[in-house]
Amino acid sequence: MKSPRRNSTPSASSRAPATADTKVISSPQNLMKRYEQYMVSAREAAQAGDRVEAENLHQHAEHFYGTAALQKAGLQQ
Repeated sequence: MKSPRRNSTPSASSRAPATADTKVISSPQNLMKRYEQYMVSAREAAQAGDRVEAENLHQHAEHFYGTAALQKAGLQQ
């Protein structure tokens, strides 16, 4: 049985759509905060037995971690 989704992760409706004309720039601190939020949600999903959702959340967390690392290194604006 699937566990109910938590509201701790951003929903598709709360994110601005990415277009060619817009670019969202976040500080490495904000990106790491998002990383931590996704990791907490992934742990909760794993503990609830939802392996698919846990993996999905881990992949989102990895994205934010990698983006923060690139920004800290000055490789991304």
